Amino acid sequence: MSANYSIGQFAKKTGSTVRTLHYYDEIGLLKPTLITESGRRFYSDEDLIKLQKIVSLKYLGYPLEKISEFIHLQDWSLKDSLTFQKSEMLQKKQQLENVIRALDHALHMMDKNEEVDSSIFISLIKNIQMENEHKEWLKEIIPEEKVEKMYSIPEEKQLEMNQKTLVVFSELKELYGLDPANEQVQRLIGDYMELVKELTGDDHNLVQDLLDSGGEIEDDPILFHSPFSAEEEKWLTKAMEIFLKEMGFEFNESSGKE
Repeated sequence: MSANYSIGQFAKKTGSTVRTLHYYDEIGLLKPTLITESGRRFYSDEDLIKLQKIVSLKYLGYPLEKISEFIHLQDWSLKDSLTFQKSEMLQKKQQLENVIRALDHALHMMDKNEEVDSSIFISLIKNIQMENEHKEWLKEIIPEEKVEKMYSIPEEKQLEMNQKTLVVFSELKELYGLDPANEQVQRLIGDYMELVKELTGDDHNLVQDLLDSGGEIEDDPILFHSPFSAEEEKWLTKAMEIFLKEMGFEFNESSGKE
C-alpha cells in the first residue's frame, strides 16, 4: 500500500485541516499509513476513502466514538450505518413531535384556565411526552389493537379530555382531606371514570386489567407521573376503591394499603 500524500497534501485534497488529522491520529480514528523516523505523516488512497466515510458520518450526526466503531469493523457497511442513522433520526423526530404536541396541549390548557396547579400541569405534559413508552407498557397487559385504538382518538378530542382531566384533578386536590366516601369526592371520581370509559370504549375487562396493574404503575413513578402527593394518593386510592366496588370492579387491595 503506497503512502502518496503528505499530511499537508492529504488535508488539502480532503478539505480537512492538519490539526484535525493530528487529532484523528491521536484518538485512533484515522492513523497515517506511514510515519517516518523524523515524524512525517503520509497517507494512502485507502486512508482517503476512510476519511470520506468519517466526514459523511459526521455530517449525518454520528459522534466520533460511534464513527470509530463503524470504521474499525471489518464488515463495515455504509448502507447499514445509514439505515441505522435514519432509524435514530426518525426516533428523534417522534420525540420532537411529542414535545411540540405537549406544548400545544399546554397552551390550550393555559388559554382555558387562568390558574393551573403546576403539579397537575406538569403531570399531563409529561404523560403526553411519554406516550410511546406508555403504549409499549400497555401492550404487555392488553391486546395491541386495543392499545392502538385507545391512542387513535382525534387530537381535538385529546385536548378536550386533557382539559376535563385537569379540572377533575384540580377539584380533587381542593377536596383532599374529606371523607373518601363524601358525595362530592365520589362525584369527581365518577367524572374521572367517565373519561377512562371514553378512552377505553367502555370496556369493563380492559379497565379491570388496568386496575390489576395499578401496583406496577406505582412502582414506576418516572414512567407514570402523578400530580398527587403520597398522602393524596392514599386518600384518592380509598375514594377510588369505594367507587369501583360500587360499579362492580374488583379493586386491587394492595394498592390501597399503607
